[in-house]
Amino acid sequence: MKKLIVLMLVVLTYSIGYAQSDSLELTNETTVERQKEFKLVKKKVEKSEAAAKKAKKEVADLKKKEKFKKRYNVKEKSIIKQEKQIYKLKNQLEKGKLKGTLAPVDIQKMSDKIVKIKLKVMNEEEKLKKVKHKM
Repeated sequence: MKKLIVLMLVVLTYSIGYAQSDSLELTNETTVERQKEFKLVKKKVEKSEAAAKKAKKEVADLKKKEKFKKRYNVKEKSIIKQEKQIYKLKNQLEKGKLKGTLAPVDIQKMSDKIVKIKLKVMNEEEKLKKVKHKM
């Protein structure tokens, strides 16, 4: 009888220990699986973030290029407008000299104005080159 009780206790202790070790193995397996899934999800998230960042950068670059194109066009129009103004002033100056209607002071003022506009045109052309370089 004592042997039977001891045998039952040994078997019971062994089975409880086996059950606990079995549950630990299952827990370890599920933990490993969860870690693998977590790594996969993490990689996917990183890839999607990288793609979103790249797309955002491309959009920013496009906006920047459009901005430079607009600035380029504005500068170009400004130069054309100033060159037309120079042409008109030169024509007025020549007509005034031919007719003799312009006083020497008026001739000097118009000449100074033409020089001033030419300087503006030169500055605008330099700015235009810089903008074109940035494009």
